Amino acid sequence: MLGLPPLPRNIAAALRDAEHADARVRQSALGDLVRHARASERESVTIAIIALLRSDPNPELRAEAALALADAAAAGARTALLAALEDPVLGVRQMALLALGELGEPGDVELTERLRGALVAPEPALRFQALIACERLAPERAEALVARALCDDDEEVRAMALRLARKRWPQADAPRALVELSMKALGDPASNVRAQAALWLGILGEERGDDALVGIVDGSVPVGLPADLEEAMELVAARRLARASMGLERRAFGFFARVDNGRWHALVALARLGHARARRTILRGLGAWTRDARTLAVVAAGRAGLSEATARISLFRGRPGRAEPEAVEEALRVLRSG
Repeated sequence: MLGLPPLPRNIAAALRDAEHADARVRQSALGDLVRHARASERESVTIAIIALLRSDPNPELRAEAALALADAAAAGARTALLAALEDPVLGVRQMALLALGELGEPGDVELTERLRGALVAPEPALRFQALIACERLAPERAEALVARALCDDDEEVRAMALRLARKRWPQADAPRALVELSMKALGDPASNVRAQAALWLGILGEERGDDALVGIVDGSVPVGLPADLEEAMELVAARRLARASMGLERRAFGFFARVDNGRWHALVALARLGHARARRTILRGLGAWTRDARTLAVVAAGRAGLSEATARISLFRGRPGRAEPEAVEEALRVLRSG
């Protein structure tokens, strides 16, 4: 047996298998139901997914059904998802909250009021999802929601509050009271909370977070997501924090640089800081053996503002075998705009 994946079910087969005695078959059918819900027969498919959410004996499948309703954009599932907030299994309640937050629209006062109770739930996972949902559904309450969450006992809730603040207020007009709270968060016992505070303060131009930004880059302030590390590297370059160079050099040229997905971000940051070796490395990459490597170098040269790369990148125009055409055009646009 080759173990080939099963062929996608047609809608009749998916509806039939959603009632199969084997939970693995029902779970597999659920993915096909979502696919059909996006294309046609929305009503019958949504009803089948709701049936799984309401009464399937497998709690993992009930939780997946809640997510499936969100993936299928099943606005008519609201009542069933609200009922799922009373499910005896935490994971199901958590996914129902997530789905309601995604299906609702900003300004939906009724739904926000229904979800507010979860903001004070004893379970951190519910407070976490309720924060995300309510901040999206009630933007006029965002400041109060974030401020309250920054005082939460759970570090993941506090970190998420700062992520939401960074997304909602990426400019200098951020509420001053929240900025002050984020400065206090630089002393939080949880490294990810300190990191999130530094990232937001960095884009606001507040120098109080600079030490923590350098710490993210050198690893002394660990972060949970690679994207956070990449953003920190961009910020230390934008803020001209030369003291981050040692951490950047280790990521760009150190022992693990070849397998570190942040290597090119580190090279760009160093090049923007005027690091000669990083600039040479990027330019040398334009002549790499593989198309992917050359494309990465094109992107890096554009982001680093290496004007000396303009002529070489121009030679890639009309030659898609040399580098990704979209990357070439974007790099040239940036370099020629100064």
